[in-house]
Order: sequence, then structure tokens, then C-alpha cells
Amino acid sequence: MSTRRLFAAVRDLDPPGGGAERSLAALLNGLAAPGPTLETAPPYTPMMPAEEAQTHPAWSVHAFASQDRGEPIGLLDSGVSISSTDLSIEGFWSKVAWGLRERGGERRRRKWAHDRHIARRSAQFAKHVGAWLDGMDHAGGIGLTQLEWAPGAAQAFRSRSVPYIMFVRDDTVFRLEERFRPVMEGAALICAAGEGLLGDIQSRFTVQRAHSVPLPVDFGGRFGSMDKVRALRAEVQSKRGKNAPPVIGIMVVTPEKGLRMYQHLLPRLLKRWPEAEVHIAGGSVYPQELAHHPNARILGHVDAASFFAGIDVHLILFETTGSWGRVIGEAGLFGVPSVTSDVGSQREALGEGGILVPDGHDAEAVIDALQAVYVDRERYGDLAHQHTKMVDHRRSVAAFRSGIEGLLDDL
Repeated sequence: MSTRRLFAAVRDLDPPGGGAERSLAALLNGLAAPGPTLETAPPYTPMMPAEEAQTHPAWSVHAFASQDRGEPIGLLDSGVSISSTDLSIEGFWSKVAWGLRERGGERRRRKWAHDRHIARRSAQFAKHVGAWLDGMDHAGGIGLTQLEWAPGAAQAFRSRSVPYIMFVRDDTVFRLEERFRPVMEGAALICAAGEGLLGDIQSRFTVQRAHSVPLPVDFGGRFGSMDKVRALRAEVQSKRGKNAPPVIGIMVVTPEKGLRMYQHLLPRLLKRWPEAEVHIAGGSVYPQELAHHPNARILGHVDAASFFAGIDVHLILFETTGSWGRVIGEAGLFGVPSVTSDVGSQREALGEGGILVPDGHDAEAVIDALQAVYVDRERYGDLAHQHTKMVDHRRSVAAFRSGIEGLLDDL
């Protein structure tokens, strides 16, 4: 008989490697407390209390991850126990893959090096996860994993007859499809960030069971209170003045998230809308590749709240299948509408709070959308703010609980 014990084994968790870990932490925290399924959950408004219907008991949640990024920053509540391994995140082959990526190296060679790194780390991770599981009573429990070290975690779960959940929130499983095929098709449940991404998965993998979980954003934990958000937005906007130029904000730039598109877009934008500025946040090397464009302002590492408080329109494009653009929800909290491309679950992430462009490579269509949203930014901004209810972490936890309770009933 299955019990309400969850064992999450991932490469990164706390401290996070990115948004995926923040989202998973929110889900684990929610599952470790009593709460409703999506079918019994009350309406949620970010940063506002709701009358909780604790229709299902808490799960016992145990997590295991690498400590290579440093000490925890407090993403996990006390209800989640976490253990760590000293297994390093990077290695020789990952450095080869990154080097080829940053030099614009041949895609086939880059993919081969990345695959080799994952194969090596996954074999090592399987042993570490196995030792962790063997030190606990895992009988009747359910495993969970995501992202790059999932093959190793899945191997450890399978060898101990622990059914597991694979959480998918980006294109990792598509970039190395054959590496991840056994993980995907061996999972008792695939949870994907939105119906769009779930459809992409089901078109390429034969999965046993699938469930949509909108990628959660813990707005309160991230930004404090709605009063703080409104005050910061008002303060920053008042300093800009009435004749301030339009500001388009880009929060993340990588080869997968629009780098080549932005190289093509920025000169066209300068020609058609010369007064518009493009503010690009992020400390990686990729924003610097856009620095030579006269209309680009490279901000480096910047506080997310200050960034969203100071822009008029948020832009995020995807070169490959993305997932749920959590930054769309974060922008919406500040009343900032978005323009994004129609891949993965972006249509669901955006709602009516902006404009969806069918093809992000079509620079003219992107510029048309940016100008249309800017002209009507107050209306789109209000709609974007209303749509944040969709990704309130409490609602996402309820959706996740629906999926995992359903799996529990059938085991």
C-alpha cells in the first residue's frame, strides 16, 4: 500500500540554479502541509489570504540535491527535510559543451558533449540517491525528479521499485530526447508546466500518465506585499517623468531564450521605433552580445522588483520549446504586460495580459505587438495583473496535489 511519502531527488534545489528550483520548492512546501486539490481549492489572489480548505493531509517530504552551489538560502520550509551530496555540478564534458556553446560551436558536437556529461553525472547521482533512499523507509513512497540529473534519480527509483514523477518545465527532455526517453516513459506520472508543454511531450514520448501543473510563483516570498509592489512601481515611474521614452524589458537572454532573435530584432526596432529603449537584465555573457546595439541598455544583475517597476512592456522570446514563463507572471504583478512567442505553454502563461506572436523570428510582427501593447499598456497591464491568479503558488500546489493524489489512489 502506498503512503504519503515523497522523495525528491534533483541536481539543484536550495540554493537554486534558476526558476525551476524555486518553483519546485514552492510545490514541495505546499505538499508538506495539509491542503486542497484543485477541485476543492478556493479562489486565490496573489499576496491575499484565502480560506483554505484542508481537504487532504500533509505529505512527508524528503529532498536530496547537490550542495555544490553553496549554503541553502531558505527556499524550503521546515516541513521539508533536505539532504545533500558533494557531487559537483560541472565536469570536463559540461565545460566542453559550454565552451562550444559560447563560441557558437557546432550544435552536434555541443549536444554530444552535453549528453556525455549527463551520462556520467547521472550514473554517479544514481549511486548517491540510492544510498540516501536506503537510509530511510522508502517502501510505499513516491519519487520525484526533474531536469538534468533526472536519469540518475530515475535509475535509483526504478531499482528500488519506487514509482516516480518526472516534472518537466523546459526543453531539456527534447534537446537530448533519447537520453531522457527511458526517464519519461518509465515515470508513473509526468507533470508538465502547462497544457501546451504537455502536448509537446505527448507528441514525442509515450507516457503512462500526464498532468498539467502551472509553474508556481510565490509572489509574497519573492516580493513581500502588494503594498510594497505598488509603492515601488509608483516611485520608479514618478522619477521617469511624463516624457520618458518607452522602455521594453528583457529579463533573461540565452541561446534558447531569444538571443539570435534579439540580434535580428534590435536593429529593426531602432529603425521603426527609435525612441524605444530595451533594458536587458542578467549577469551572463549573453546580454553582453547585445550591448553593441544603440537601443540596448545592459543592466547586469539587477533586483527583479526594481526591474519590473521600471519598464513599460516585458518581452520574452523562445528559440525552442519553452515552458511556463514565470517572469510573465512576475511582470504582471507589477501591472506590466508582456509580448511572447507561441511555444510550449506561453499562451497559458500570458492569458490576455499582452500579445502572443505566432513566430518570434518575425521581427516585424514582434515590433507591431510591442507597439500595440505599449499604446494600450494600462488595459493590458490590468489584465496581466488579474492573470497572476493563474500562477499563484497556492493554486499550483493544489493542481500538483490533484495529480499526486490521483496517482496515489491508483498505485
